[in-house]
Amino acid sequence: MTVSNDLFRELMRRFAAGVTLVTFSENGKLGGLTVSSFCSLSMDPPLVLICIDREVASHESLEKTATFGVNICNSEQGKIALDFANPNIDKNELVRSLPHRITDNGTPLLEGSLAAMECTITEKYDGGDHTIFVGRIEGGNFDEKAEPLVYYSSGLGEFRPNQV
Repeated sequence: MTVSNDLFRELMRRFAAGVTLVTFSENGKLGGLTVSSFCSLSMDPPLVLICIDREVASHESLEKTATFGVNICNSEQGKIALDFANPNIDKNELVRSLPHRITDNGTPLLEGSLAAMECTITEKYDGGDHTIFVGRIEGGNFDEKAEPLVYYSSGLGEFRPNQV
């Protein structure tokens, strides 16, 4: 049985996920995109993975970089997440307009995120219509007081824990 694209999308909409903004620099031009396909992979060494659609404009630039940043969105960053997902917004200008810092390796990390980490790309794998990028975490920071932004059923919202 082959699953249709529509059924696949509906099935995946049922999975709540955090929202990340992946940032990078290609020859001094800053870029980024909104990514919900992010997860931890290994503790030793500290590895994460991101899955990027080959059709998005940022894919080609990310393929050429050695590092990327993962900025986990806080509950107040919904508008920024939508801006990073909008193909009509210049990401170089967007990143430069936001409070950020550039790491020693040239990776932009956004200030005010729930957590931000710099990753060195260690592997790239074919994942159907996506590329799976594996990154080794080189450093990072986090905000203990911020709350996460959650993606669910094609919408953005806040996490509310169960009251036990």
